[in-house]
Amino acid sequence: MKDRIRNMLEECLNNATKDDLTVLEQLLNGIKRKQHLKRSSYIGGILQMSHEKQQDYAKVRIPISALTDNSFHIVHGGITATILDTAMGSLANQMLPDDLGAVTSNLHIHYIAPGKGSELCATAKLIHQGTKTMILEGFVHRDDGVKIAHCTGTFYIIQKKKSG
Repeated sequence: MKDRIRNMLEECLNNATKDDLTVLEQLLNGIKRKQHLKRSSYIGGILQMSHEKQQDYAKVRIPISALTDNSFHIVHGGITATILDTAMGSLANQMLPDDLGAVTSNLHIHYIAPGKGSELCATAKLIHQGTKTMILEGFVHRDDGVKIAHCTGTFYIIQKKKSG
């Protein structure tokens, strides 16, 4: 498998544009980040997510690059949804006791403006917490302050599996 990957990487490097090289570097750095951070995910590493958590809100930031763009050279809606889900899920999980977790049940996203510039920031806040579900609200802003998306999400509260 390693030889097959080396050959693919060599072929990609030989035919790479500047954007290809930027994306390859970001992908490899993301894998390295995942390998070194215990609670990281591949998607978080690859998108270079940075997290800010406070008691009543959570923020997730990502740089905009060729990796995050769609064919119109604006941020892909799925990337916007991913950072909203991450910010809201992070906040939901930090508000629960250690034996409970929150998983996404539903996201309702309104896309308002194109994602462009150098960075996106998703901010989440709690709307309601019940015994079985939580409802959160999220917004994504570009680095120029323009809001590009508004979201509400429902998260199921689940019992975490005991390790061991």
